[in-house]
Parts: sequence; structure tokens; C-alpha cells
Amino acid sequence: MKVDLDYMKDIFAVFVSSENAHVTLHDLAAENMLLSDEHGKANQKLLFHLQIFLDNYFIGTSTANTAHNLKDIGISGTDTELSCSIRELRLTQRGHDFANTLQNKAVLEKLKSELKDAPFNVIFEGGQKLIQHYFKKKLDNLLEE
Repeated sequence: MKVDLDYMKDIFAVFVSSENAHVTLHDLAAENMLLSDEHGKANQKLLFHLQIFLDNYFIGTSTANTAHNLKDIGISGTDTELSCSIRELRLTQRGHDFANTLQNKAVLEKLKSELKDAPFNVIFEGGQKLIQHYFKKKLDNLLEE
């Protein structure tokens, strides 16, 4: 499965748009990001992207700075049958940084078009450089005023 940056952006949006410091898997489900379908089959796309979040230290729990595996965020079971317990999740600073990167439409489009086949680390670092460049230009314009 390939990384879907638009889908990642949607997951990040659940965290960023929340009025609470923490969200739960129920908050994701409320945005149609269900762990399983009506037949109980696991949502592989969501699991894959949550694991990318974990691999890159984008999320933690209310009691730990980072979460390391699906069990840490309350998901257990097999690929076909999942169970979940309610854990409070938060974006780490690294997660907030990448969420901000994906919220910028110009940067997101560049990542999708120019770096679509790159390793995820290159996408992350490239996104950080693009967003820094974007804001550097804004700062330069502000300083010229």
C-alpha cells in the first residue's frame, strides 16, 4: 500500500480541529475513519496510515510522549478482527509540524506531484523544507513593508 498524503491530512485534521488536547479512535470514526467495516473487516488503509504515524513519532498518548505500536494507541487483534480500547491520543510536535505542512495546499501538491515515489523520510523532510521556504518568503515580504 502506498502512502496517501490526502488521507494523512484528513487524519491530522481530526487532531488539529479538536477543541480537546486529546482525541480518541471514536473521534476518527466520527469522521468516517472506522477501524472496520459493517462486516467487521479491518480498515487496512487506516491501519496502514496509523502505523506510518507511529513509525514517524507523529502521535503519542496522554501518558507517553510517543506511542510505538497499535496496542499503545488502543488497537489490538489480527488484521481481520480488531478490538479497541479507548486511549487518549495527541499529536507530538513532530506530528503538528507535518500536519501544518500538509495543510498548505501548495506544499501538499508539490509533495504529491514531485515526491510521490520518494521514501517517506524524503517526503517528510522535503515538506519541512518547502514549508520553511514558503514562510521565509512571507517573512521577507513582511520585513520589506
